[in-house]
Amino acid sequence: MLLGFIMYSCGSSIPLSDATHEAWAKKRWSNIDLSVSRELYVTNCSGCHRLHSPKEYTMGEWGVIFSEMSVKAHMSEQDSISVIAYLLTYSKNNDLRSQ
Repeated sequence: MLLGFIMYSCGSSIPLSDATHEAWAKKRWSNIDLSVSRELYVTNCSGCHRLHSPKEYTMGEWGVIFSEMSVKAHMSEQDSISVIAYLLTYSKNNDLRSQ
């Protein structure tokens, strides 16, 4: 129960999926569900360190950071794609209107 509370506490500051971001992500990754992607991020990444808000880094920065972290987390290819899609969708420099 304590682990569940800790994971919820860490994850509660991470953006929830919304229709605008979901539509943006679907244009780029047809099989992505940002709610599932968020849960994968919380579950896989909070075990080793505090969760970073996706807005802390740009799309390019997340690409570099996540390529290193996904290997350490032993994530499947599909889970890795899902998490990076979530992070890029909510990243610092993602202006949904211009893309």
